[in-house]
Amino acid sequence: VYQGLLREGVIVRPVANYGMPNHLRITIGLPAENTRLLEALAKVLACG
Repeated sequence: VYQGLLREGVIVRPVANYGMPNHLRITIGLPAENTRLLEALAKVLACG
């Protein structure tokens, strides 16, 4: 998911250094940015 979102131009941060190796940090943005994130995430997950 991390690499897929980066390929889609969505910047997320891994948080393995905080003891959560299977999690990503996503910052809340403007409505249009959040929509873009959700669309990119759906695309990445569909490609599985």
